Amino acid sequence: MTNISFLLYMNCILILCGLMCSNTRVNAVQVDRFWSVLDGNQEIPPNRTYAHGFIGLKFTEDSSKLVYNVNVNDIDNITGIYLYSTRSNPHYASMILDLLKEAKEVKVKSNNINVTKVNQYDVEGTVAIGGVTSGDLQGELKGNSLKDLRKLMMDGGVYVSVQTKEFPLGEIRGEEFIPIDRIFPDISDFQWD
Repeated sequence: MTNISFLLYMNCILILCGLMCSNTRVNAVQVDRFWSVLDGNQEIPPNRTYAHGFIGLKFTEDSSKLVYNVNVNDIDNITGIYLYSTRSNPHYASMILDLLKEAKEVKVKSNNINVTKVNQYDVEGTVAIGGVTSGDLQGELKGNSLKDLRKLMMDGGVYVSVQTKEFPLGEIRGEEFIPIDRIFPDISDFQWD
């Protein structure tokens, strides 16, 4: 029995070595979904707050539209939710999207989404859900495409800030947008030679 286990073990090692040394290529798929965690520690300077949340963004395949969902907890008196660019100057951010203003009424197939109005006290849940096009871009991205926004996001030049009456410059912020289209490659992404 030990000899069989040893042979299986050696076969696995040989197969793995063969795959690593072969001309196997991975075809990357264009990422179209991103998310970012929102908290007070990412604000500059950091804020002491229990508020937290996340934002999810999804670009259409041709990057002509962007839909988003902002979800927060333990926060009140929200005055704005903004997407900022630091492309031209890392020390000065340019507001490129007003996510509260651009939030559009949406028809959702599922009744499980609870959209909370932002004028309520102690907001918890989804506070902004909507969609934008390149025509909605402002600031230094005005006149640019959503492809430019996606590239800027992938390069780390975008952050989102949720502003409140108590923290007018931002109570919680998300700086790092994580691509979540597919975490692991699919078997169809590999081209075997």
